[in-house]
Amino acid sequence: MPQQFTSDQIEKLKSLGINIKQDDIPKLTEPTIILSQNKLSSKKSIPVFPLLSISGLTLLSFGGLVLLKGSTTQTDSSPKNTSINNNSAIQNPSPTQVPKSIQHYLLTSQQYFSQAISQQSSCTDSSSTCPTVELLNNSILAATEAIKEFPNDYRGYQQRGSIYQALIDSKPQLIDQSISDFSTAYKLNSTSAEVTRSLASLYAKKGDANKTIAYLTQTVSLEPTKAQNFYDLAKIQQQAGLLSQALNTYNQLITIITDDTQKTQVESEKSALEKLIAQNPSTVDNSAAETIPPTDTSTIPSSKIESPTIQALASGGLIIAAPEEDSSITVTNQTDSNALAGNTTLPTNQKEVTISNTNISSTSQVYVTITKGGKNQNLQVLSKSDKSFIVGLDSPISEDIEFKWWIIN
Repeated sequence: MPQQFTSDQIEKLKSLGINIKQDDIPKLTEPTIILSQNKLSSKKSIPVFPLLSISGLTLLSFGGLVLLKGSTTQTDSSPKNTSINNNSAIQNPSPTQVPKSIQHYLLTSQQYFSQAISQQSSCTDSSSTCPTVELLNNSILAATEAIKEFPNDYRGYQQRGSIYQALIDSKPQLIDQSISDFSTAYKLNSTSAEVTRSLASLYAKKGDANKTIAYLTQTVSLEPTKAQNFYDLAKIQQQAGLLSQALNTYNQLITIITDDTQKTQVESEKSALEKLIAQNPSTVDNSAAETIPPTDTSTIPSSKIESPTIQALASGGLIIAAPEEDSSITVTNQTDSNALAGNTTLPTNQKEVTISNTNISSTSQVYVTITKGGKNQNLQVLSKSDKSFIVGLDSPISEDIEFKWWIIN
C-alpha cells in the first residue's frame, strides 16, 4: 500500500520547503514503513544511516527514503536497530604517512625565514630570549630537508642559498656556501632568471667582474623586458672597459624604459659613452671583441647536503637583508681606483681634480667627456703619471662639472 505520512510530518516537510501530497508518494515493493510522530516501527528493521549535518539539520536515510530531521527533534526512547551489514560498512583507514611534497618544505622554510625577519627588529641575537637564530636554523634545516628528499629539484638549493645570501652582510663567510647552493641550482636549471641574477649579485660581492657580467648577460636573455638587468649590466660593462658592449646594452635598455625621467638619464649616459667611443673607435672595437668566458659548470663547487647552522655573533646581531627584487648589482672592487672607466666631478671654483687609478701609466691614453654642467668648457687631461691622472680646465668656473673618463692601455 502507499506510504503514509501524518499531517504533522507533512507540515514539517513543508516548513523545510518540501511540498508533498499523499498521491505523489510512490508505491514501495519493500516492507511497509509506518511513521508516527514520536516512534519509528516497521515490520522489518530498517538500518538508519546518518549522512550529513548542516546547520542543525541531520539528513537521515530510511531504507532509501531521504528525510530531514531538526537537531531539536525529541529523541526516540525506543531502541533502534543500528546494525550495519558487514558488506556495506565503511572501515576507517588506519593512519598512514603521506609523503611530503617539496612545496611543504619550501613553504615551511620560508615561513621560518619570514618570522626571523620580523623578529630582528624587536630583539638582538645576543639576547637569550631572541628566537632569530633558532628561526633561521629551522629555515635552513627545512630547506636542507627539501634538498635531501628532492635532490634533483633546484628549488631546495635556491631556497637555502637565498637564506645564506640574506646573511652575508653580517656573516661574509657564508658567501661561498651561498654561491655553492646557487651554482648547484644552476646546474639543475640554467633557465631560472632568479638563479642567474643571484649568482651575478654574489660574484659582484666577491669582486669578480667577469662572472658577474657572464651571469647578468644570461639574466638579460632570460628576462628581456626587465630594465634593471640591462642597467646593471651596462654599468658594469662600462666599468670593465667594455664600452662598445655597454653602448649596445644601453641601446636595448632605452627601448623598454617607459618612465620619461629614467629614459632621459639613460640617454644622457649613452650620449656620453658615444662621445668616448668616438674619440678612439679602433681601440673600442678591440676592447669590444674581448670575450667574456662562458660559465663552466664543471668548475662549479658542489653543495653540501649537511648545511652549517647559524651561530649567534659575539657582538651585535645578525643582519637579515630582506630580498629586494630591483636592488642594483655593483661589483665591489670596481671603483674609480681600479676600473677602466668611471665618473668624476670637478667641484665648483676648482681648476683641476686628481684621479687615482691602478691601471694608469705614463703611456696610457685617457679620454674624458662632460655629462653635466660646464657648457662650452674645454675639459681635458692635464697630466698623467703612474697610478694617477689630472683632469681640469684652463680656469675654474662657478658650477660643478660631471664627466666620464676612460683609460686605454
